[in-house]
Order: sequence, then C-alpha cells, then structure tokens
Amino acid sequence: MFGKLTEKEYTIMKYIWDNPEGVTFNEVYIYANTGDSRLQRQTVNTHLHHLIEKGFVKAEGEERRHLYYPLIPRAEYDNMLAEHVVEQLFDGSLKKFVAALTSNRSLTSQEVSELKALIKRRG
Repeated sequence: MFGKLTEKEYTIMKYIWDNPEGVTFNEVYIYANTGDSRLQRQTVNTHLHHLIEKGFVKAEGEERRHLYYPLIPRAEYDNMLAEHVVEQLFDGSLKKFVAALTSNRSLTSQEVSELKALIKRRG
C-alpha cells in the first residue's frame, strides 16, 4: 500500500495524473508555481523524489531529461483516501459519513437518484 500525500505532493500528482503520457521537470515546476504558490526548483525536485519513493511516480529517461509518469491511478488513491476518512473519522460507518457530508447542504433530486442507484448496484 502506498502512503499518504502532502498537500504539495497532491498538487503535483494532480498535474501528473492529468498528463499520463509523461511530464518533464520543467513542466511540473511551471505548474507548481502557478497561482499563489511559489516553490524553488530544489523543492519541486524534492517533492518529485518523495513521490518516487512513495511509489506514486516513476521517472524514465536520462538523469536531466526524466519524464515522470503516474504509477497509481488517481481513482485508486482517491478511493484509498475516502476509505481512510470513513474509517478514521466515522468509525467505518458510511451512514455517519453521508450524514455529516449532507448536514449543511441539501442533495438535489438528481444526486439522491444517483446515490440510490449506486447503493442498489453495490448493496
């Protein structure tokens, strides 16, 4: 099983997941420095090395010309994270999770229909 991602690692992974054909360091660096975030080149490099060590990313190619590819599909990580949240915060209860999720907002009729269909398929 792979480890959890930090906020910055998750940001970088979103970019890599969106570009499964591979990305260069410079592409990741530019992406990591869009918006309010400003990261040094060495910091981005460190995050990429951590992602490799955690088993999320592989680097192929020559040392200075690596292409970075995702090893873990985003859906797989999101599922693992959702399971972790349900287990840790809601004692493994999907009912408690859904109750907490919907306590401050209403579901649309379409969302209710989609949830019912999902429960029917999985139940």
